[in-house]
Amino acid sequence: MILGSNDAADVFGANTGTSIKDRKAAAAAGEKIADQGRNGDTMVIHASPFTMKLLQDIGGAGSFNPKTGMLEFYNVDDMIKKNMRY
Repeated sequence: MILGSNDAADVFGANTGTSIKDRKAAAAAGEKIADQGRNGDTMVIHASPFTMKLLQDIGGAGSFNPKTGMLEFYNVDDMIKKNMRY
């Protein structure tokens, strides 16, 4: 099989070396995990230790989601206000 210039883009993502099929599977897995977020968390991200500390310093929870086992950074102040009906 000979690939044309457009065919290669369908097989591999731009500059990733990973097939689009694998990237779509990873994105779908990420969406399933994101759907289990709590207290307004709706995204799964890759973050450096610096970014995780920054999220905590500005009010993010930094706790573990009991369903996923992953760190979560919902806004603690918003959750307290909601629970106090403030």
